Order: sequence, then C-alpha cells, then structure tokens
Amino acid sequence: MTRNLSLNDTVQWLREDLAVQREAVRQAHNRQLSGTRVSAKLAITIDSVVSRLLDATLSEAGLSAADKLRSNMAVVALGSYGRRQCSPYSDVDLMILHNSRHSQEIAAQLRPLTQGVFDVGLQLGHSVRTENEAVQLAKEDAVVCTSLIDSRFLLGNQQLFDSFRASFRKMVERNSFSLCRTFFDSRAEERDQYGETVYLLEPHVKRSRGGLRDFNLLGWLGFAEHGIVDPDRLLLQGAISKLDHRRMLSARDYLLRLRNEMHFHAGTARDLLDRAEQMRVADWHGHTNRAGLLPVEHFMRDYFRHTNHLWQMVRRRDASLQIVSRMTRALDPMLGKNIDGDYRVGMRSVSATESGITKLKQDLGEVLRFIEISVQTGKPIEHGAWSTLLLAAPEFKVEITDEVKRQFYDALADSKVVGEFLRVLHELGFLEKIIPAVRHAKYLLQFNQYHKYTVDEHCLRSVRKAAAFADRDDALGTAYHEVRDKRVLHLALLLHDLGKGFEEDHSEVGKRISEEMTTVLNLDAQTVEDVAVLVHKHLVMAHLTFRRDTSDVTLIKNFAEEIGSVERLRMLFVLTCADLAAVGPGVLNDWKIDVLADVYARSARMLQSDLEVPNELELESHRHKLLESMSEEEQANPWFVQQIESLPASFLAQAEIPEVINALRRFAILEPQEVAAWGVYQPTTKTIQFTAGVNQGVGRGVFSSMAGALSSAGLEILMASTDILPNGFLMLRYLVTDSRQSDSIEERLEQVSQALIQSVDMSEPPSFPQVWGQQKAEAQAQLTALPTEVRIDNRLSEEYTIIEVFTFDRVGLLYWLARKLHDLKLVIAHAKIGTYLDQVVDVFYVTDRQGNRLSEMSRLEEIRTELQELVQAD
Repeated sequence: MTRNLSLNDTVQWLREDLAVQREAVRQAHNRQLSGTRVSAKLAITIDSVVSRLLDATLSEAGLSAADKLRSNMAVVALGSYGRRQCSPYSDVDLMILHNSRHSQEIAAQLRPLTQGVFDVGLQLGHSVRTENEAVQLAKEDAVVCTSLIDSRFLLGNQQLFDSFRASFRKMVERNSFSLCRTFFDSRAEERDQYGETVYLLEPHVKRSRGGLRDFNLLGWLGFAEHGIVDPDRLLLQGAISKLDHRRMLSARDYLLRLRNEMHFHAGTARDLLDRAEQMRVADWHGHTNRAGLLPVEHFMRDYFRHTNHLWQMVRRRDASLQIVSRMTRALDPMLGKNIDGDYRVGMRSVSATESGITKLKQDLGEVLRFIEISVQTGKPIEHGAWSTLLLAAPEFKVEITDEVKRQFYDALADSKVVGEFLRVLHELGFLEKIIPAVRHAKYLLQFNQYHKYTVDEHCLRSVRKAAAFADRDDALGTAYHEVRDKRVLHLALLLHDLGKGFEEDHSEVGKRISEEMTTVLNLDAQTVEDVAVLVHKHLVMAHLTFRRDTSDVTLIKNFAEEIGSVERLRMLFVLTCADLAAVGPGVLNDWKIDVLADVYARSARMLQSDLEVPNELELESHRHKLLESMSEEEQANPWFVQQIESLPASFLAQAEIPEVINALRRFAILEPQEVAAWGVYQPTTKTIQFTAGVNQGVGRGVFSSMAGALSSAGLEILMASTDILPNGFLMLRYLVTDSRQSDSIEERLEQVSQALIQSVDMSEPPSFPQVWGQQKAEAQAQLTALPTEVRIDNRLSEEYTIIEVFTFDRVGLLYWLARKLHDLKLVIAHAKIGTYLDQVVDVFYVTDRQGNRLSEMSRLEEIRTELQELVQAD
C-alpha cells in the first residue's frame, strides 16, 4: 500500500492506518481477548509501521546507499515492545545496531525512520550502538541490560543481530550473579519510588510492588541464570515450580489486560490506578455489590492477590541471591546452634534440616515454633525453608490442637517480637489457618482516603504500633507498660477490623468473631469478655474524644461505665492510639495522644471515685485558687468575680491559672464592640491555641468569621469553642495546626491574631488559598460511597442540641457551615472537627439565641434541610 508513496505520504498514511489498527485491536480487547494476545497484536501493528517506514527511508536514500545500510545495521526492538508485551500507548524502544565506525552517519541516514515513528503518533525511545558498545553498556547499566534481554530482531542484517546476541549472552553468563544483584537494586529504587507495600491503595500497575515490572524481573533473572525468559521454558527447565508458573501466567495476563484497558480508555499512557480509575475498571470488569463488598473492593482484592503472588516470588528470588561471605561459611559450623536436630540458628539465618522440613510440612505447632525461633533470634528464615513453608501453606491440613492454641496465644505476649511473628505467620499463609476470619480480610481494600492499607495489613500494623509504644516516655507508654496481659490487647488489635467487608456493622461482626476465636482458643471467660468488649467498642473512645464535648462530666461517666473497668479503659486507650497510628503516616499525632490520654485519665478516675461528679469540687477549688492569684484590686472587682464564676468547665480544666488570668485581664479592658485575639504555640503537641474575646459579640457571626480567617491563613482547625460570658461577652477558642514554615513563630501568631480581629463584622466572605494537590484530593474524596448526612441529637446533652455533618472535606467547609448556623439564628457553643473514613465530621453544640436547646421538630427539620442543601451544593 505504501510502496510507491513518498516518505511524507507514507507517514500520513501510517498515522491513519495506526488509528484504524489500534481500534481493531481495541475491539478484540472488548471481545475479551486475553491481555497477552492483545499486546502481541499491538506489537505486530508496530512492527508493520517500523518496517514500512524503513522501506520508505531506504527508498529515498537510493539503491546503492540502501543496500549498504541494510548490510551494516539491524533494527532491534527492545523492552516491552521487544517481548511483545506492549500496551496501546507504551513507548516504542528501538536500537539501531551497526558495525560502522561512523555512528553519527548511520543515525543521520536513519533519522527519517526515527522521526517517522514519532510523527506517526508513537512515543519513541531509540539508541544507535555497535555490538561492543551495547554489550559494554549492558554490563554497566541494569536498565540497558534488562532492555537488551528482551531484544528482538526486526529488520536489516540478521547475522549482525545474531552476533550481538551471542556476545550479549556470553557477557550475561560470565556476570550472572552480579547482574542479578544489579537487577534487584535497580528495581528496588523504582519500587520505593512507587510504593513500599504491595497493598498501596493507589498503585502503579507497572512499577509498584508486584506490578508488571516485577513479572519482568522474574524473567530477567531467569535469563541471567538459565538463558531463558519464558515461564513455560523455565518450568520445563525445573527453574520454577508448577504453582509459581501458574501464578506468573495468571498475574501476567491479568495485569496486561488491566493495563491495556487503562490505556485504551484514557487514549494515552496511563498506569496509575487511582480511586476514580478503580471504580471505572471495577464496573468494566462486571463486579457488583455482593457479600457486603463494593464492586471496587472485589476488583482490588483480585488485583492485590495477583500482585502479592508476584511480590512473594520476587522476595524468594532475592533471598536466594544473598551473598554468604567466606568467613560466615567458615564460622557458621562452629558458632551456629542446632535445635533438636531439626532446626539450625546460623550466623545470618534460621534454617531447617531434612527432618525439620518434614515436620514443617505437616505440623502447625512446628511451624509456630520455627517462626518463633526466627523472630526471637532476630534472624530471617533461610530462603529454602521459606519457600517450603510458602508452597506448603495452601494445601496444609489444618489440625489446631490445644497445644497449638496455647502456643499461638502465648506468642502474643512478647512485645519485642509479636509484630514480626504475626507478619511472618500471615505472609507465609498460616495465620488464616488459626484465625479463619483473616482469610476474608486478606487483600480487602478499604475504599476511602482515610485508610492507606488493606484490612489485614492494617490489623497487623496496629499490633506492631502498639508494641512500639513500649519505647514511649509519656502517658501512652506508661499505659502500655501497665497493661497486665499483653496477649489480650494484642489479640484484640489483631481482630478489631476483621468484621469489615460484610453487610452488617463491622463492630458487631467483629464482636462475634472475637467471641468465637477466644472460645476456640480455650481462653477463660474474663478474657473472652475483655477481647469482645475491646473489639466491639474499638471506635467509641475516638468518637467521644474527637466528636463530643469531653468537658461534659456525664458523657465521661457514661463512657467509663460502658467500658466497665480501669484495665479495659487502659487497653482501649492503647488500642485506639494503635488503631489511629496504623491507618497511615501522621494520623496519630501528639495532640491526639494528649487528648485521648486526658479522656482515659478522667474516665479511670470516674471508676475509682465514689463521687457522682468528682470534678465539681475540683472546679470550685480551681475557681477559688484563680481568684486568690489575682491582685487585691481585681479580687474586689465584681466584674472579675462574675466572670470567674461563669467561666466554662472546659476552659478551667484545660488552662493553667496564669493563662486564665491573662485572658481575663485582656478582656477587661475591651470597649463595647471591641475585639482581642492572641495565639500560644504548644510545642508538646505542635498545635496553636488561639483565644479571642469580643465585647458584645453575640449575634454577630463571630465564630464563623474567625473560622474563615483561620482557614484563609492556611491553618487546620482541630477543635473550637465559643462561650457566652456575663454582659454579652463572647469568648472563643480555636485549636489549630499550621503546616506553613515560618522563620518567626511570634510574627506568624501576631499576623493571624490580627486577621481574627479584622474578620469580625466583615461583609465579604474570606478567600481560601488553593494548595497544590488540593483539587485532586477533594475530587478523590467525592468518590466515596458514603452519603452526605446531617444528624441532629437532643439526647446526649441536657443543655445543647448536637448537630453532626458528615461530608467530604474541602477548604472553608467549617466557615460555610458556621455561617449557615448563624443565619439560622443559632449560637455555637462548641465545635469539633473529626474524620470518619473519607468524610470530615463537623460537630456543633448549639442553642437558640436565648440559650435554649432546640425542641420543635419543624425547627430541627428546617436546620437539617438547610445544612444538607449547603453541603450538597458544594
């Protein structure tokens, strides 16, 4: 078709034909053609483009020059194109192999070819090399070497290519071991950049752990060691097991088909499986809501299963290539330790003898014992024994004897190794033999922005996080040390989220799982009850602390009675912190630990005290000390006496006496309508407490104005409160964090304080800064399956109506909600800002402007409707 066309006409024709051919392949893809065959068809299409462009290039060069060029060079396909695994918009990698001393001349002669590939609409990467240059570069650069492993002859001098291939093969054979190590090192750098866990919730299909690049790595290792890339031939060679072979092919086809679909749909190279794409692909796969899981959760469970299989194979191959020094080999027989003739603790690893291997294949108790030896000695399991266990686990005959149950439960006691013990047990596939509920949680995606790991990974991490609290020198560290039986706490953490992925509330399902498991493990009645309460109530403490007014003594008292004992409160405090820490980096911070510790301490005192409301006497004593600390003139001033008597319990309980006196003195000099505001940095929690006072501030929308000013300044509000003092005086407090770097904290505090003062009575709404990545984060948050919801509660507080707004987070949300409440003629007494999965939870304690709790149903419904419309309109 292109034989008699000019080069320019050929390029134009090929561009149009490429679109036609690509669409034909897409139709085959839509008809369920496998990912491998679709990629092969794409490679054939590109072969045709390159061939016709070369013909056109040579035609324009003239007959003599064309013949000379054909004999002096070979066009070679590399990388994914070379191995015929390219996706619709993958790069096309070519090497111009030549035997001339004039590389630049060859490159110039073939420039119409390389430029033509680009002009046709393909992304080209190309190099011009001699045989020696290519082989030498491959020896020095892992990326070059791996691309050449997949080299495939296209056009030109076949003998030149064969000569290169023979030289390259010899070089790889001579440097097999060192090249394997460089392959691993190069892949590790790439993998670290794209995700340090196989369970990364927005993975890169090609480059994240267990992605297509790890499949390729297994082939490159096969070539370096056996001269073979193809999994079928590696199986025949005995280089891989039947199980690994089956898993490799299954993962390859799955990932290639997925990547092809992502490229076809995007119309460009797209390899990041973000949340929006996950939802789309889940629908394309035909997944539906079933068994309590969203379609996207079914899809991602399949994805993680395949990538985990690949990652496990890569890990085992990596372990098999670890270098053992001569000294280690010499000293190991003398310094190593044999255990009952079954196991051996060497200088670098723990291995099993032939008799030990036999026991490991049939006795779960021996598996637990072997793993305990490994984690207690701090030495990894030798790769041969690891492979044996990993391959034995799927077919393992389960018999959980009383001895195995005791052995497993006792292993949970040691804080130093419990996290690693459970991780290894799970990674090898044996944890689910003891706790069957783990099987359901395995690879289970939590489809929200809040959690960063799958359910099983989160539960395991929570145990490790709790054990690490032993190193803390604060209230949390003390609480962990004082837990009498660490086994109870660690088991509750392991089980706490295993109820997810069902139609019913996961805390209810988790309670039943915990009762079943503790009974199966033959634990005593008290332990069965303790674990069940901890699992069932594992969210209660966080919800109370971050979504309720914890200065309300009745709430604290009811919470303490609900949990039932000081020891359970202690464990729940540690469990709550560990649960938050295991969600993802930065979720548990010093401020959260501080406020959780306060709730724990006050709740514990409730159970230990005979007084109904023990802090009433404390508050009265605090007020008395406060007045005594002031000057005689101030003590005689009725204004100060009246204000001290009216100060809210939450302020008195949290603030030091000098802080309260400073606030009152600032307030005392304010003229009518005047505003004062200041900030104090709290280094222990890395937060800032802003306090403001407004003389005659009621009904002016001060709370929303100041909240808007703080958000406009780039601050994140954690908690807020507003209190009406005598004579219409308004006191406001905002606890915030500041992500901005400032050379002078004092200057920053003064700047924000002035913004707070100036915000009062402003007619224009504040402007909120756009932060890099913010729009994408907000768009992703909107993908949540959780509905926007407004809840109104009149039961929890005798003084206030509690309004909770659940919606996706965005900058300025608190301002707009507070402004709407002001417009509805409500007074905000307290506000807390928390999170629930993908949603932010803004909680407001409100009254009408006469200070009364709301009661009329029509009024409550009006408020609910107005707020619902506000957040849905955003």
